[in-house]
Order: sequence, then C-alpha cells, then structure tokens
Amino acid sequence: MNEAKPKARVPSVVRTLSILEALATAGELGLADLAARIGLNKSTVFRFMRTLCRDGYASRDPDTERFALTLKVFELGSAVHARLDLTRLAGPLLVRLSATTRETVHLAVMEGARLVYLHKIESPQSLRVAMESGIGLSAPAYCTGVGKVLLAFSETPALEVYLASCNLIRYTERTIAARPALLRELEAIRARGWAVDDEEHEYGVRCVAAPVRDRRGSVVAALSISGPSIRFTPERIETVRTLVCEVADEISGLLGLVPGAQGSAGVRGREAGARPGPLTSPEGRAGDRNGPAFPLDSDPSAERKIKSQK
Repeated sequence: MNEAKPKARVPSVVRTLSILEALATAGELGLADLAARIGLNKSTVFRFMRTLCRDGYASRDPDTERFALTLKVFELGSAVHARLDLTRLAGPLLVRLSATTRETVHLAVMEGARLVYLHKIESPQSLRVAMESGIGLSAPAYCTGVGKVLLAFSETPALEVYLASCNLIRYTERTIAARPALLRELEAIRARGWAVDDEEHEYGVRCVAAPVRDRRGSVVAALSISGPSIRFTPERIETVRTLVCEVADEISGLLGLVPGAQGSAGVRGREAGARPGPLTSPEGRAGDRNGPAFPLDSDPSAERKIKSQK
C-alpha cells in the first residue's frame, strides 16, 4: 500500500522557528550557545540573527553580545490571542443572532489587505444563498458588507495601501469599481455606522454589516447578516441593521468598549437614522421592492424579541 509522503519542510523556516523557540525559552543567548542549542554553525546562525534584528524581532546587547527577542514577537502572539478571544466571546451572540433572524451570519477581520472570515453560521431556511464564504476563506473587501465596514473605519495609510494594491474588479453591475465612488461610499458608511452590500459581490445576495470595536474604540472586526435579495427588502434591511448594530455593540462591550462610547455602531446608526440609497434589482423585479418584509418561513416577531434574550 502506498503511503502519502509528508510534504517537505522549508529548511530556512525550520531554522528560524528553532531560533525563536530557543530564545523564547532561554531569554538571552550568546551566538555560540544559540548555535549549539539548535545544532547549526555560528556563521549560519549569525546570518539569521542579523535579519531578525534588522526586522525588529530580536536585539543584541552591545555589552554582552547576547541575543534576545523583542516585544514585536509578543505583539504577534497578542494579536493571535486577541483574535481567538474575539471568536470565543462572539460565538454565543452570533448563534443567537442567527437563530433570531434565521439568516446567514458572518464575522470577519482584515489581515493586511485581505478580508478573512473568522466565523460563519449558515441560514437554516430552505431558501438561502450559496455564498462564496467560509471560515478561513477570503473575499474582496471593497464589494462586501463586512469588507466595506473594515475599510471605512481603517486608518488612512492602511486604506491607501489597500487601494493601491487592489484591482477593483466588477463582479456585478452594482459593484463599486471606481475609486472616487468607493471613497464616497466609505465616507457614508463612517457617517451612519453600518454598511449594505446591495448585490455588489454576488447576484441575489444582500448583506448588512456593522463594526466591532475593542476597548480603545478601534474597529477590529465586522459582523454581518446576509440573505437572498428577495427577502432583504428595504423594510427588512431597516430591521436587520438594528439587530446587527446591537449585537456588534454587545461584542464590543465584551471586548472592553464602554457602552454608549463614541463610535458605537448601534448608537450612531440609530441616532443618525441614515439609510443607504434605494435598493433596486438590476432587472427591476417588483418582488425586491414590494415583496413581504419578512420571509414566509421565518417569524418576524422573533426579531423584535432579541433584546429580551440578552
């Protein structure tokens, strides 16, 4: 029987990880001691350490000539820990939101210029959309609800880097594929505190998204509810956006944000009363504008009871 061969490991990556683990365990090590611990010659270790020091992951004491890791390594670990904590804390609220609305729920973050889904709960309804999303998968930020929220509330340098590196592909005729128009859309999202994806990434899919903030008020993730456009009428979107903003604020509170603080998605959205432009389908289907505000197989009263379930 043929057994699958393990994939080859990249030697330089293995050596770098060995150095990091050795320094993390010992605290400080001289070149000779470090080389002996990981089984490499001193010249090779020195080349690796020179790169790590230059990139800020390690430092060398000029007096003792011993190497040590810097807080930049700690920052990496803290970022991973925060993300794991976010998913753990948000999980029960996402389950509740999905059960209340009976629609698909997403939690997403930006990793550099990539939008990455941390969590997804599928709609239990028979009529649902087969979205190109999933835990760990990526999607274009500029034409998705969660992505537009994260771009809208990102720092200007990060946004500039994203726009410079991103090819604004038109996925549907509603995709905002021009930079000036996208910047206006992001400004509007910042003003009202939430976003709508009006079939901009996938035909037949609408989405409402709101920002999740940490204790400092920085937006660290985005939460959304998605569903078929035939169910996501303007009336339904108004109901759903309130629920999304409320749950996003709850998650922010679990991350340490003081309720009612500046930047709270739900407070800003409800007080401003702002709405996106009119939602009309490419084909002008009457059902998208005049259809029932709630799907036939869901209970609209359940959505109004979310506060009582907190």
